[in-house]
Amino acid sequence: MCLPPLVLLITMAADHAWLALIKQQLDHASRAASRYGITGQVDAAAQGGNMVPLCPGGEASAGGPRVDRIRAIIAMQAGALIPVDQMCLGVGSYAGYQGVGQPEPLADVNGNGRHDTGEGFTDVNGNGRWDADQAIPTPGGGDSVAVYTLRYTAHPLSGVVPGLPPNIPLETRMVVRNEPF
Repeated sequence: MCLPPLVLLITMAADHAWLALIKQQLDHASRAASRYGITGQVDAAAQGGNMVPLCPGGEASAGGPRVDRIRAIIAMQAGALIPVDQMCLGVGSYAGYQGVGQPEPLADVNGNGRHDTGEGFTDVNGNGRWDADQAIPTPGGGDSVAVYTLRYTAHPLSGVVPGLPPNIPLETRMVVRNEPF
């Protein structure tokens, strides 16, 4: 009579421990990559090894040698536990902390809080259109603020724990100020 609840309890503990381990690996990989990114180094470009793909919607698709090295560091740090092709990296930079996650300044004539045709705006990231986030899709230059976002959809080990969905989106963000290089 006690065996089924005990097995369920052990299964719940194992699933939650697995998810905590995955989250910790994402945090660790993001932290290691951001430590490299803040230095502005470009000398150790990735040499065709495993690289985490960039998240869709980011315009830094090629990325250059610095972004490629950041992607390779993430793959090296988290790839033993998490499939590299199932993670994705988002990179953005801002002039200062005050711009992180903020929309581009807008002359909101009708007061609806979004950009409508004919309303003026300041194109902070230089892409020619209004964006809800003013990030420039690069790790930025010296003294800029860089945001590294790592995403992965985790799956529980057992899949039998009540209330635990089969797909659990995980995300970690590192916000750092680049060194003055």
